[in-house]
Amino acid sequence: MKTLITTLNAKYIHTSLAIRLLYVASYKEHDIDFKEYTIKDDLERVAKDIIEHNYDIVALSTYIWNVEHHKKLCALLKKMNPEIILILGGPEVTYEPAHFIEEFEIDYCMSGEGEQTFPQLLSQIENHEEIHVQGVSYKGNISNEVSCCDLRYVESLDSPYNLAEDEKDKGKRLLYFETSRGCPFQCQYCLSSLEHGLRFFSEEYLKKQLDIICHSKAKTIKILDRSFNADAKHAIKILDYIFKNYSEGQQYQFEINADVLQQSIIEFIRDNAPKGVLRFEVGIQSTYEPTNKAVKRIQNFKRLSEVVRELMTFENCDLHLDLIAGLPFETYERFQQSFDEVFAFHAKELQLGFLKLLRGTSLRTNAEDYGYIYQENSPYEMIKNKWMDEEDIKNIHIAEDMLEKYWNSGRFKKSLPEIMKNYSSAFQFFYQLGLYYNSRYPAIGYQLHDLFECLDTYTNYEYHDLLIQDYFPLHKTKPKRWYKPKLSKPRNEIIPELAQRYNLDVNLLFRYALIEEIDDQYMIIIYKDMRCRIEYYPK
Repeated sequence: MKTLITTLNAKYIHTSLAIRLLYVASYKEHDIDFKEYTIKDDLERVAKDIIEHNYDIVALSTYIWNVEHHKKLCALLKKMNPEIILILGGPEVTYEPAHFIEEFEIDYCMSGEGEQTFPQLLSQIENHEEIHVQGVSYKGNISNEVSCCDLRYVESLDSPYNLAEDEKDKGKRLLYFETSRGCPFQCQYCLSSLEHGLRFFSEEYLKKQLDIICHSKAKTIKILDRSFNADAKHAIKILDYIFKNYSEGQQYQFEINADVLQQSIIEFIRDNAPKGVLRFEVGIQSTYEPTNKAVKRIQNFKRLSEVVRELMTFENCDLHLDLIAGLPFETYERFQQSFDEVFAFHAKELQLGFLKLLRGTSLRTNAEDYGYIYQENSPYEMIKNKWMDEEDIKNIHIAEDMLEKYWNSGRFKKSLPEIMKNYSSAFQFFYQLGLYYNSRYPAIGYQLHDLFECLDTYTNYEYHDLLIQDYFPLHKTKPKRWYKPKLSKPRNEIIPELAQRYNLDVNLLFRYALIEEIDDQYMIIIYKDMRCRIEYYPK
C-alpha cells in the first residue's frame, strides 16, 4: 500500500525531524514517501495534491500549531476518498487519543514515539491483520499506553539528516537535531513533564550525525533537547565536536537551564566557543518563587542571574530568554516585575509567551483550581485566571507586540539601549509605547519607517540621531525618510566640499549617497550594488 508521511509546518523554513525518522524507519519495507506543507497552504490544494498521488495511507504528525488544520484536512481527504486510511501521531494527540478518534475523521491515533510502532502498524494494515500495536488507538480500542522507542533501534536506522530530498533547500531551512529524549524536570505546563526519564544517544552515533550536519549546507541547527546541560560531560562532548567541525556561517541553538548550568560548561564555552556559533535559549518563565513552586519549576534566580551575566560577558554566544505570562499566583503587577528583572539582562532576545493549557498536562487537569478560562481549540491559550483578568492579558499583549517590533527585531541597536536607560520599568515603556503606537499606526501593513517615526515622536526626538544611524543600514537601496533632512547647507554644495576635503569620488556621492548631519560629523550613506556602506567625516 502506498503511504505518505506528512505534516503542516508553521513556516516553510521549518522541517519535521519526526516524519523523517518515521521515513527512515519504514522505507525499506514499505512503499512510503514524506512531504511537508505549511499551515498557510490552501487545504483544498493540499488534499487534492495528496489524492492525485494515489496514496492509500496518510500519516500526519500533529502539533498544537497544526491540529485544527489537520482536522479540516482529514475531513477533506475522507470526502475525496472515503477509503483512504488516516493516521494521526505526534505530541498533540498522544495523551488524549479518545478525543481525536471521536472528533476527527481518522482511522488510527498513535501515542508516543513511533520509530518502532509505525512500521508495525503499516504491516498489520497491509496484511489485513487485527491491530495490536503499543500506543495505537482506533474506534473500539483506546490505548492508554505511550510508546517509548529504544534509542539503540533509532541508531540502527539510516540517518534522517542527509536525505537526498532535503539537499536542494537545506541551506534555506532549519535543521532539527536531538542528542537525548526526555526531560529531568517536571514543569506542569509542559508535555515533557509526562515523560519518564532522560535517555541519551550514544557518543558514537551523535558524532556520526554531527559530522553529516557540520559538513552540510544547513545554517541554523536547533537542538531539540529539553535541557541540554542535564549532563555536563555529555554537553561538553557535543559542544567540543561542534566547535572543531562546524562550517562557516552555521549556528547551533540549545535550550539550557541556566541556574544549574555547570561551571565546567561555562568555562568550556568561554575558552573554546567561536563567536556566532552558539545561541542559548534560557527558559526563565517567571522570577516569582510561589509561581515556580506551583508549576514545579524550581529555580535559583540569583544563580541564574550570575550565569546569564557571565555568559553575556563572553560575547561568543547569543542569549534568548523566555517568559510566560499567566502562570499561577502571578498578578499583573508581579508579572511586570518578572519582565523588568529579566529584561534587565539586555539579552539579544526576550520572548514573551502566554500560557497554553496543553492536553495531558497537570495544569490543564487542575485548571479549575486556578480559575483558568482558556481557548477551547488550539493553541489553548489562557484567557484569564484568578490573578489576571482579560484586561491584564490584553495589556501584556500590547507590551509583547512592541517588544517584538522594537527589541527582538534587532533593528534599534544604537537607539533603544540608550532610551531604556531613562525608564525604570521596561514593561511600562513597551506598554505605553504600544498605546501610543496603536493610536496612530496600523496593526497590519505598517512600514519600517512607521516604527522609527513612532519611536522618534514618542521620545520627543531626543534620540533622533541614533535612530537615523539605526535606520539606514537596514536597507539595500535608498529608503523613504520619516523626517525632513536637517543639512545646514544644500546637498549640492556639501558634496563637492567633502569630495575635495577628503579625496572622495564626487560622482559616486551625487549618484549614490545620502548625507546627514550627526552631531559634529557628516554621515555619508552610500547605496550601491544592493549594499549599504556608511562613512563618517568631521564637519
